[in-house]
Amino acid sequence: MRAEPTREWQATVDHTRREAMRTIGEIRRGSVNKEDLDKIQNFIMFALALMLMEGDKKWARAKMNAELMSYMKEGE
Repeated sequence: MRAEPTREWQATVDHTRREAMRTIGEIRRGSVNKEDLDKIQNFIMFALALMLMEGDKKWARAKMNAELMSYMKEGE
């Protein structure tokens, strides 16, 4: 059974999500700076490495969770 994330870890996840979404918004507007672009590139590389480490079943579950989070965010 999966344990709930600690408050500290949840805060880290929430901060990372906000920063990533902010950077993507800036990319869409054509106003992203080099530092943020480098951060999003590093995050993508990290996600790909994690994808290889964790395997297809866990990745499929994470993908589904991300889609649900996106859907719920759209409803706000």
